Amino acid sequence: MLPDPDSNTDRATVVEGPEGHDCGAGPRLVVVSGALLGTQLDIDELPVLIGRAAGCTLTLAHPSVSRNHCRIHREGDQVLLEDLGSTNRTRVNGRPVELIQLRDGDQITVGQDDLKFFEGASAEARYHQELIDLALYDALTGFLNRRQFRILLQEACDHGRTGQPMSLLLLDLDHFKQINDQHGHLAGDQVLATVSKVLRERVADHGELGRLGGEEFAILLPDLGVGKAAEMAEMLRLAVQQRGIEPGPITVSIGVAEWSTELPDGAALLQRADAALYCAKNSGRNRVAVADANTPLRAGVERFD
Repeated sequence: MLPDPDSNTDRATVVEGPEGHDCGAGPRLVVVSGALLGTQLDIDELPVLIGRAAGCTLTLAHPSVSRNHCRIHREGDQVLLEDLGSTNRTRVNGRPVELIQLRDGDQITVGQDDLKFFEGASAEARYHQELIDLALYDALTGFLNRRQFRILLQEACDHGRTGQPMSLLLLDLDHFKQINDQHGHLAGDQVLATVSKVLRERVADHGELGRLGGEEFAILLPDLGVGKAAEMAEMLRLAVQQRGIEPGPITVSIGVAEWSTELPDGAALLQRADAALYCAKNSGRNRVAVADANTPLRAGVERFD
């Protein structure tokens, strides 16, 4: 959404958000609450199995969900939902069901999660997609918001205990407060929007981008060890510096940390990247610092949990 030229507000969304999901013409499920908020599944010729088991088409890892909770499949032009003897029952529009034909807009409750069934493109489908985008993404940059990035990071760490490399970049704009103080928050928003565009162009499909708040961004780089991640960080640092962003000069400091199975969770990885970022800031800014096991953590630093 672009800023309203007639608006008197000093703050505005100055870049378009993430590319919306195609509201499509075919039947599909959309998760509208829970940790997998925004997940979409097309209902094609193959049945969709929902449950807690890892082999399900849609895995909802919560104790309130049975291992094989319910099944959704097509029979001709109909889409049917069948409860599979789940402990807490499957509910459609609040009522427990055993076998039911789904209709456009039906709400399905599986444990603590809610899903919506849509037969195709509709005003309600678009409305729910807009609500989901607001819940998932930062309006200014189009990046994942803090909450969703933390969820993504933790899931990545949970799956990263098999020895696959994974690194995290924590990036902070240098002297950003001075821009807001001297030029106003709208100018500050324009700077953040331009920096986010630079990051998106360079990271592309190589990683996941999040805005943790203010002028701080996080970039998760699956399959990249610390060496390649540090090269990526230096490339991003130079790209921001060379873009000539007004009112300049605009530079960034970046902390790099690699996931290790010795770390307990995603919060610890964020804490290690934050320590490296602090080293970059403390060493003069506009530089990249890489954390290792001996990097001292900042006293009193937030643990992001």
